[in-house]
Amino acid sequence: MKHYAIGLVTGALLILSAVMFLGATESDQYEGRYQFIGGSTVDMKVFDSRTGKFYMRGRDFVTEYDIVNSYYRVHTYKLYED
Repeated sequence: MKHYAIGLVTGALLILSAVMFLGATESDQYEGRYQFIGGSTVDMKVFDSRTGKFYMRGRDFVTEYDIVNSYYRVHTYKLYED
């Protein structure tokens, strides 16, 4: 009887895991959201098509342009230590 119960539990777990893995899909949440406009590894320009914001990264700052609400912000940071 013990082998029978172990077999039922094992079968149920195998069926459950098979259903979970067969039903799994990739999340396309961010696919196509960010568009690389141009630049190098230090100076980069990226457009966020969901929010309408344009980001431009420089050596010591990131400028965020909000096209929808017509404003911009400059976020400063230290990329290279002196």
